[in-house]
Amino acid sequence: MFFTQKIYYNNKPLILTNNRHAYIDQHPIAEGYLSFSGSFRRNFRLAFEHLGKITALGAIIEDVSKVALLHELHGLYQPIDAAGGVVMNEEGAVLMIFRRGKWDLPKGKCDDGEEIDTCAVREVSEETGLHQLELTEKICDTYHVYSQGRESLLKKTAWYRMKGTKNEKLVPQLEENILMATWISEKDLPSVVLKTYEAIKEVLHEAGFSW
Repeated sequence: MFFTQKIYYNNKPLILTNNRHAYIDQHPIAEGYLSFSGSFRRNFRLAFEHLGKITALGAIIEDVSKVALLHELHGLYQPIDAAGGVVMNEEGAVLMIFRRGKWDLPKGKCDDGEEIDTCAVREVSEETGLHQLELTEKICDTYHVYSQGRESLLKKTAWYRMKGTKNEKLVPQLEENILMATWISEKDLPSVVLKTYEAIKEVLHEAGFSW
């Protein structure tokens, strides 16, 4: 069975797959990614070093074993769960936040023992001030790796579609460095996505937005 998992590092993709050629056939841009064969720690290290370069487009690590790829990844980066939402109002606008110079979607880490969908609603509410939220369906998962202090983390974020209302006041969570929370109409989305992350573009596409 064909396996592929995309992990973002430095806003660039690392592709884990058991069939590099099949992935490239589906995503021609990956022809320009640096490729490695085998789920060896050295290959992961070299792949992430490559993604740290300004000129890098992406990297691929291929191995026949999905289990081996994920085992090595989890040996390097501690998995943590997070969740967020693509919230739409009555006019079809999407709720976005502005933090650290980038447009983003509201999201955050799960508390111990917290259900993932509960986490999604809580984080959206905390980061934007909305309480009249209706959770509908799951959209997708995204993955990215980063360092926090001495920890190397692999964050898996579950994204859910939600409904909200423009009649409720938006209150950005300043203690989380969120400067703005606002509704973005689909016609204004092209200018906004110029200042967002690749993973967020992916989530918006999966949610049905285009630009």
